[in-house]
Amino acid sequence: MEEDYYLYTRKLFHRLSYVYDLTEIVLSGTRTKVADFIDAKEGSKILDVATGTGKQVFEFAKRGYEVVGIDLSESMLRLAVRNNRYNNANFILVDATKLPFKEEYFDISYISLALHEMPLSIRQEVLQEMGRVTRTDGTIFIIDYATSPKSRLARYFVHYIARVFESKYYPEFIHSDLGSLLKRQEMEVVEELSVIYGIFKIIKCVRR
Repeated sequence: MEEDYYLYTRKLFHRLSYVYDLTEIVLSGTRTKVADFIDAKEGSKILDVATGTGKQVFEFAKRGYEVVGIDLSESMLRLAVRNNRYNNANFILVDATKLPFKEEYFDISYISLALHEMPLSIRQEVLQEMGRVTRTDGTIFIIDYATSPKSRLARYFVHYIARVFESKYYPEFIHSDLGSLLKRQEMEVVEELSVIYGIFKIIKCVRR
C-alpha cells in the first residue's frame, strides 16, 4: 500500500504541478484567513507539511516568520523554490512520515489540503511526526475538507463533486472520523473555523 501511495502521489503531482496554481483563484483569500487564524507569535518557527507550490509559506514569510515547507513532490517544490522571494522561507524535499527535524523544533506545524490525499496508514504517520516536531506548548493546524459540512451545498460538493477530481484516497478520508484520529495522536481540538461556504475547515489542535 505505501509503495503504491508514493508512486501514485509523485506521478499525480507531477502532472498537477503545471496547473496547480490555478487553484489560487479559489484559495487566495483562504491563505490569508489561515495565517490570521493561526495568529503566530513574533519569531515563531513554522512548519508547512505538504507545502505544494509554497503559497501558504509565502503568506507566513511576508509576515516575518521563519517558515519551512516540505513536500514529497519534486515538481511542486521546484515551482515553490523558483517563486521564493523570502530569506526566511525554505523548502525541503522530504517524506512527511520521516521529518528530518529534532523533537519540539517548531512552534507551529500545519498541513493544508493534503490529508485527504493520503491513505489512513500514511495519514497517521504524518500526524505523529507533526506532533513529534512541534513543541508541547505549541499548536498544530489541520486545513482540509469538512467531513460533516452543515450546509446542503457544502455537503453536496464534498460528497459528490470533489470526488470527481480528487485522488483515489479521497472517498475514504471524507467518510472517516478525523476527530478520533487526532485523539489517537494525542491532539486535542480546541478551535475550528469553516471557510469557503463550509466546504473546508481549519482545525486548531494542542498536544495533550
